[in-house]
Amino acid sequence: MKKTSLIVCLCLFISPISPIFADSQIDRETLYQGSTIEALLAGNYDGVATVEKIKSQGNVGLGTFANLDGEMIILDGVVYKAAKTGKVTAENDDVQSPFYSVTFFDADIIKKIKTDGMKLNSLKAVLDDLRPRNDLPYAIVIKGKFKSVKLRSVGPYCPPFPLLSNAVREQSEFDYTDISGSLVGFWFPPFMGNTNAAGYHLHFLSDDCQKGGHVLDLEMNEAEISLDETPTFNIEFSPYPTKPLEISDSYKS
Repeated sequence: MKKTSLIVCLCLFISPISPIFADSQIDRETLYQGSTIEALLAGNYDGVATVEKIKSQGNVGLGTFANLDGEMIILDGVVYKAAKTGKVTAENDDVQSPFYSVTFFDADIIKKIKTDGMKLNSLKAVLDDLRPRNDLPYAIVIKGKFKSVKLRSVGPYCPPFPLLSNAVREQSEFDYTDISGSLVGFWFPPFMGNTNAAGYHLHFLSDDCQKGGHVLDLEMNEAEISLDETPTFNIEFSPYPTKPLEISDSYKS
C-alpha cells in the first residue's frame, strides 16, 4: 500500500528556470506541478518552468505554454504543443510553461475494453469504477481507437492577458473521425479543485503526433486504460508578485 503525503514547495520570486530539483530528488511516485489552476484562471500566463525542467520531473502529463500558447501533451517523455492553428510540434527545452502537471508513469491499474462507441461520460464512469480511492490524484493514459474526438486549443496572447474564461471563448475546435491515439491526463479529488482541475482533465495526441488538444468530447471503440496512483504531490507555487494584505485594526494584535 502506498503511503500518502503532500509536499508543498513555496518558491516565490525565484527564477522559474532555477534548477530546484536535483535528479536524485525526483520520485517516480510523485506528481509534480508548476503553479496552480487558480493562477491560470486569473490570467497568469508567464512562464514558471522550462520544458527541460518539466521533462526531468516526469514522462506523462499536460499543461499549457507561456502566453497561453496552445495545449501541452506530455507522452513518453516528449513535450508536445497542440497550437490554436491545429498544428502539433515537439517543443524545445528552452520553451516555458505557466502551468503543468507531470509524473513518471508506472501503471497500477490496466484494463482493456471494447465498445460500440463509448462516449466521454461513459468513459469517466468506467474510470470511476477502476479508481480504488477518491482522495488521491491519478495519472491516466488511454491508448485507443476512436470513432471521433472533439478537441480545442487556445492562444497565444500578449499582455495584458485575458482571464482564462475569456480566452476560451476564442478557442479553435477540431473534429476528427476514425483516429487512433492516446488520451493523457489526470483525475483530481474535489478538495484539490483550487490547485488543479477537479475531476477528469484529458488531452489527446494522435498516434502520428499530428493532431492533438484538450478533449471536449469523444466516441471510442476500443482502448487500453492505464491508471497510475500518485500518493505524493509536489507543487511549486508561481513566482507572480502579490500585493501585501491590508489587515484591519480588529485583526491586529
